[in-house]
Amino acid sequence: MSVHTNIHVQLKTAERHFRYACQQVMIISRQVEEKTRRYHGVDRTGDTISRYNIRLRLSILDGVRNMYYEFAAKKAAEIVELQQRVLDVISHSDVTLDESDSEMSADDISVTSDTSVSCSESDCFELCD
Repeated sequence: MSVHTNIHVQLKTAERHFRYACQQVMIISRQVEEKTRRYHGVDRTGDTISRYNIRLRLSILDGVRNMYYEFAAKKAAEIVELQQRVLDVISHSDVTLDESDSEMSADDISVTSDTSVSCSESDCFELCD
C-alpha cells in the first residue's frame, strides 16, 4: 500500500469517527435539554428525591458529552494534520506540476480543510455540526 493511499485511509477513518462523535454530542445535548426541562418541572413540585435523581443523570450526560466533544476535537486536529500530509505527499511526488496547472491552490485547500472541521452549534460545542 502506498503512503498516499495509507494516508487517505487514515483520513477517511478519522473523518468517520469525527462525524460519529459530532452526532453523539448533538444527541446527548438534546437529552441534556430534555432532562433540564424535567428537572425544572420537578423542582417546582418540590420532589427532592426525583430532583436529585435527575440531577445525577444530568451530571453523567454532561460528562459523557464532554468526553465525546474532546474526542471530536482530537479527531478534528488529526484530520487537519492528515490533510496537510496529503498535500505534502502530493507536492513531493508532483514536483513538475505548476500551481497554474492544478485546479486548487494551496490557499483553496487550506480553506477547505478549515471548513471541513469547523462546525457550529448553538451552545458551547462549536466543533460539531
